[in-house]
This record gives sequence, structure tokens and C-alpha cells, in this order.
Amino acid sequence: AFSSLFNALQKIHKESDGDQDAIKLTDSLLHDILHKGEKRKNTIGKTGDETIEVDQGDIENLLSCNPVIEDVLNQVISKCFMFESSPKHSSVPSKESFCSTLQLLFLNTSIPHKFKDQWRLLFSTKTDGESFSKFAGSIMGQGPTVLIIKDNAGNVFGGYASDSWKLGPNFFGTTDCFLFHLHPHINIYDSTPFNQNFQYFNLKQKTMPNGLGQGGQLDYFGYWLDSEFGVLKTSPSCSTYHSPQLGVQEGKLEALEVWGVGPEPDADELAGSVLNMDPELQAVMEMMGKTFHSKAIREVDKKEEEEKERREEFEHQS
Repeated sequence: AFSSLFNALQKIHKESDGDQDAIKLTDSLLHDILHKGEKRKNTIGKTGDETIEVDQGDIENLLSCNPVIEDVLNQVISKCFMFESSPKHSSVPSKESFCSTLQLLFLNTSIPHKFKDQWRLLFSTKTDGESFSKFAGSIMGQGPTVLIIKDNAGNVFGGYASDSWKLGPNFFGTTDCFLFHLHPHINIYDSTPFNQNFQYFNLKQKTMPNGLGQGGQLDYFGYWLDSEFGVLKTSPSCSTYHSPQLGVQEGKLEALEVWGVGPEPDADELAGSVLNMDPELQAVMEMMGKTFHSKAIREVDKKEEEEKERREEFEHQS
């Protein structure tokens, strides 16, 4: 029944290859019923116990409380009876993405509620090419983001980053971060209590890894995008998230999208993050074509202050 519902949504959006997504999403939603008490990373490739007695209350709770089902039902019923969609209906940018509507809807219902209404495309290899400099410059200071990766084996996975991306040698982020699979499985992998290595982003450092990653430890990230654009790594296990290996252990990037979610960050907030950046990193970003308006203002203020001091000194001497 769930698969039929999800297939109906795919047909509304004229996506002909959605059967497998419908089945995978159904498996994901029924996981905790069919694999009671088991972590999702431990049930990859396993079939649920077909002899298990499913409690009617579990299904009722799934139907009434799951935001994915609520959203899909709203869209399908609105289309069938030509109603206007409810304002609660989530709008995901499926036409701009290499992901299906179901995949994006699944992600959208997993990120914090206050960020669901706006998806802003920050970077895509389809339109922006294969440049780590452009990638880095496009995602910095943009608030929470969803990063979606496709590797050379066809795996689709990525992560939700709660904090704006910023350059530096230290991990950052919050427990709201998570990793996910969209193919060949559809799953969310929440954070663990073992460490706080949620996000990492660094460049031009001789003694530290240069690139972007989430989870794990230095050189053993949940996923890792190297500053040598196209080099991609995933670890067999990740201590920061309840995730299995997401893709090819050492592979190549086939496609990449980064979406800013929620409203654009306040200009003053972005300016503050830039001004507090290490001077060497500022120089790196300027080489990438990033211009910092707030930095220019500070430099003008500094020149005006120096000019004022020279005038006062001249008046004092005269």
C-alpha cells in the first residue's frame, strides 16, 4: 500500500523510474517495525522477519505521525480531487536535482522543521563544473546545508550540516547533523554520543587534511571530499554517526549538489565569520574570487582612523 502511494506521487511528478525508490522508502519507514531494536547500519541487506506480528497501533502511528506519509498523501489527494495543496505541503526542488522527488522529500522531512520551506542551490557539478575553489567559495557562510554525493559506483549519499561551513583545522557542528543514504538504500543516520566530529572543512594546511568531510576522525571520515576535486573516500565505520560505509571506500565523485536550507543568513553574521577568519585563509578565499565587503569596510575605517591621527598630530605640532 505504501509503495503504491509513493508510486502515485512519482507519476504526478512524471518520474518514470520511481518504483525502486518507492520500495526503498517503504522499507525505510517500516524498518523499526520489522527490525525492532536494531540499528539501521546493522540491517543493511537484511530482510525483515516476515513472521513477525505487526501491531495495528504501530501502523496507525506511522500513518498519523510520519511527516513523509502525511506530505505524500496531501499531494496525491490534492491532485486526484483537484484541491489546492495545503500550506503544510513541502516543496522540494526535484527538477533542479539529480535526486527523485521521493528522495528529496525524505530528506526534507528529516531536517529541522524551521529550515524545510526553502531550498537554495549553492553548488552543482552539473552547472558549476568541477572546481574545489568554486565549491568552497559557494558554500561558506550559507547556514545549514544538505550535501548530496553520487560516487562512481552509483551510490547516492551525503550529510546534513547544521552549521555554516567555515575554514579551519578543527571539527565543528551540532548533534542536529546527520548522514544519509538515498541509494541503494534510503536511511538517516543520526549522531552518536562518542565524539563531536560533525563537520570539518580545511584548505592550504601542510599538516592537516585539506578538503571537506563529516564524522569519524582525521583521515577516517564518514565521507570525505578531497581538495583535489573528484577524489572521494568513505570509511567502513564512523564513530560520530550510526552509519555504515556510505559508498566506495576510495572512489571518484560523479555528481555533487549542495543546498542551503532555510532563509539566507544575515549579512552581518556572514561578515563576522569572515572577519574572524585566519588571515591566511582570508587570502585563500580571495584567490578563489570571494570578495569580503565587510573586510573592505574595516579597511576603510582603519584608513580613516590613521588619517585622523595624522591630522591630530599635525595640529599638535603646529
